[in-house]
Amino acid sequence: MRVSGDDTALFYPISSGSCGNAVYVRCGETPFLIDCGLPGCRIERALRAIGEDPAGLSFILVTHAHADHTSGIGVMARRYRLPVYASSGTWEWMRRDERLGVIPEECRREFFRDPEIDSLPPSISISAFSTPHDALDSVGYRIAYNGRAAAVATDLGYVSLEVRAALEGADLVLLESNHDVEMLENGHYPEDLKKRVRGNRGHLSNRDAGRLAAELVRKGTTKIYLGHISQDNNTPRLALETVRRELRGAGIDPQTDVRLLLAKRGEPSEACYW
Repeated sequence: MRVSGDDTALFYPISSGSCGNAVYVRCGETPFLIDCGLPGCRIERALRAIGEDPAGLSFILVTHAHADHTSGIGVMARRYRLPVYASSGTWEWMRRDERLGVIPEECRREFFRDPEIDSLPPSISISAFSTPHDALDSVGYRIAYNGRAAAVATDLGYVSLEVRAALEGADLVLLESNHDVEMLENGHYPEDLKKRVRGNRGHLSNRDAGRLAAELVRKGTTKIYLGHISQDNNTPRLALETVRRELRGAGIDPQTDVRLLLAKRGEPSEACYW
């Protein structure tokens, strides 16, 4: 699948969900990961399946310090000597997480607001934005490349003004569509866990994802991955149906006005160029 050339941009969700999160992005000749919550061998296998070389990775961006986003970071950083960029609050927690193993000191890159990435070509810019989630200093990322942009916004308790502003105008967005409200309320989760999921530092419902998707499409987004779909309180089909219904209600044709894709749980998804 690999297409060479400085003007191609690839987006490839390797896994999305509570079982592990990782996204591979390549802007021209600069490939990197957003999150690494899977074993290194699975990351490597997924990349080789589309003709990408894991040894060519440039760095890892981390959204927050929950294990489903970080568990493979130590292995990949040590194996490939990868710089790991994370907010100061995220590093505060990762340093305490013995499950990550040793992350070499020279691989650690801490930022307060936006990551200052070493040797990044001028055609690429990366910015971080705060996300409302129950992890210290949780962020999402927007990647701009040659006049186009992609963004990752999962683990959202609600859609804040900062999240809206960061996603506006992005060509491609990985958007959380975590749970169906009725399934969550009628499911087996204990009440305190239901409260956490539906709270303003928890996860975004299908309905809210659909409403945000409609706003994004009206402002230029052409590709939306629905991700972080709950195994217990949602189904891929239900997420798609709900988001499509919200789009149609906003006067948007989900078949022609936007391309909806699924970021699958526990396995690689369709890769696309943006």
